[in-house]
Amino acid sequence: MNRQRNNTAAIYCRISRDDGNDSESNSIGTQRDMLQRYAKEHGFAVYSEYVDDGISGTTFDRGGFNRMISDIEAGKVGIVLCKDLSRFGRNNALVAYYTEIVFPEANVRFVAVNDAIDTALGDVGGNAVMPFMSVVNEYYARDISKKLRSAYHTRALNGDHSGGKAPYGYLKCPVNPRKLIIDEETAPIVRKIFEMCLSGMGNYKIAYQLANDRILTPSELHYRRTGKYGCYCDPDFPWDWKARTVYAILKNPMYLGHMVSHRNESKSFKTKKSVAVPQEDWIIVENTHEALVSQDVFDKVQVIASTKVRKNKLDLPNKFIGKIFCSDCERKLSLHLSNGRNLYYVCGGYRRGSRAGTHRLCTPHTTKLLELEPLTLALIQCAVRATLDVEKFVERMLTAVGKDDTEQKTLTRFKRREGELKILTKRVFEQNALGKIDDDTFANLYSEYNTEQKELTVKIDALERKLSETKNREASARQFAAAVAKYTDATELTEDMVADLVEKVVCHESSGGKMKNRTQTIDVHFRFIGQLPDIFLT
Repeated sequence: MNRQRNNTAAIYCRISRDDGNDSESNSIGTQRDMLQRYAKEHGFAVYSEYVDDGISGTTFDRGGFNRMISDIEAGKVGIVLCKDLSRFGRNNALVAYYTEIVFPEANVRFVAVNDAIDTALGDVGGNAVMPFMSVVNEYYARDISKKLRSAYHTRALNGDHSGGKAPYGYLKCPVNPRKLIIDEETAPIVRKIFEMCLSGMGNYKIAYQLANDRILTPSELHYRRTGKYGCYCDPDFPWDWKARTVYAILKNPMYLGHMVSHRNESKSFKTKKSVAVPQEDWIIVENTHEALVSQDVFDKVQVIASTKVRKNKLDLPNKFIGKIFCSDCERKLSLHLSNGRNLYYVCGGYRRGSRAGTHRLCTPHTTKLLELEPLTLALIQCAVRATLDVEKFVERMLTAVGKDDTEQKTLTRFKRREGELKILTKRVFEQNALGKIDDDTFANLYSEYNTEQKELTVKIDALERKLSETKNREASARQFAAAVAKYTDATELTEDMVADLVEKVVCHESSGGKMKNRTQTIDVHFRFIGQLPDIFLT
């Protein structure tokens, strides 16, 4: 029985993209034919063939490989045949683990035909250099991984799409698959999802509505178009939209027309497990394809989509949901009912400590809705009056933050002098080469010009940054004026007004006791411009 088992062979074949230009000679068919012939020539009885097609050798979590190990553990296989060591794997540590520990303990013979490796021969022939060959194979995989990462990075910087499939709402361009075009079938659904969010519907409610309307999920639609199932397909309920799917769509900046890459990366070339990359490290190339939503709509949705919606006992709209914060702990304030009739906001840090029965993390920062609404409305009305003359408003906004008209003239003068210094430096080089000035004079002049050049570079960079900020502030002021123009005749604060104009409200702790004697500072920050400068508060 033992002799028969030891003569029973497992043929293992593997190929993946890390085989580079050698894919033809490493094809599954080529490997199978070679190993079948080798087994026949050596009198091995082939128990089964185990194939992993398209799986990297850096991982050993492979379907065919795992099935082979199970048969080895069950005593069904006594010999493992591979074309060469790289077909077995490209992870040096795991190759050594299986060939030097697992197989010997199971009395399994390992043969890599092309590398002349046969563990039945001990330290003879290729067996002696097998550890070195394994290191080389791993290095090869590491090098291929590095090259692939570099290629993907270059594509990302060029604004090319490198993903397996296009985001929901888009298709890969038939002419250039690295570019995206609008999918006329699903783009209206994406716009509808954003509209439903703006109307106040939460992620779960949006998902329920899409399912109720019999809208196919992205995974199901992909399956019907390509025949490939995704992770979340349910053949019995192809409209089973998940709140997480809705949330992912609402948070995806690619719907602004920007290509966003490098949002995830693998920890190592040896594992396919990916980790999220911080948003500040994403690669974003703007205006690479047609947008499905505007920047204004996207910005408003980001606040709504990330905020949990709960109904209050009076079933009144929470106009400031997701926008009101504590000045101390910076947590959001939540809306509550007092005495059965008064709505007020209270700090989440304060409530969290109370619920936990531990020390309170903050103070209440209690803010009555009946006081907050008229304050916000009054500030908006001030903004309306201030923006009736847009040009005057923009000029006064720039003056309020310290605009200096001489900065552009100074920058022009500095750049002119920078050009002169380049000419002077070139001239002293020529004069020194022609012997018209001695080396000491040249050294002094060059040092002087070089020092002045470095000082100018610093000043020019600072001025350009400041002028760029001024330009951005001007554009922001105009955006705010355009947003406010819709509410010229407003006499009541609405949810749309808060969503369009208010970025956040910061509530400070009150002082002076309770009720009538108390005082409280509330800072209303508007979108685009922040707090409205005092010069407009009339």
